Amino acid sequence: MNKHQVKGTIDDVAGRMKRQAGEWTGDTKVQLEGLGQQVKGKAEKALGTAKEAVREGQSQVKSQGKKAWEMVQDSASEAKEEAERRRQAQQMKDGGDLDPVHQSGGEVEKTHSYQR
Repeated sequence: MNKHQVKGTIDDVAGRMKRQAGEWTGDTKVQLEGLGQQVKGKAEKALGTAKEAVREGQSQVKSQGKKAWEMVQDSASEAKEEAERRRQAQQMKDGGDLDPVHQSGGEVEKTHSYQR
């Protein structure tokens, strides 16, 4: 519940009480003031409810956007891995080495370069 909903509920209840008091005393002016305060309270409460719905919607959109981004990242990673597997398969088919570098004595040396 946000501040608009609280304030609206208070105004609505206060307006009902004022309207009821006006009915009991026969004071039309107090009845109308109470009715006006009730309407104001209901409008304030509706504003609070609308604001809460917007916040909830924003939260859901943010959550869905995050999930979508994670899916894109996963797909990109899978595509990169598939491309690497295909490159290695093609390299094996062509009779080449899978690893273009080898280690000798703790140092990495390039055995041959690849032209693309």
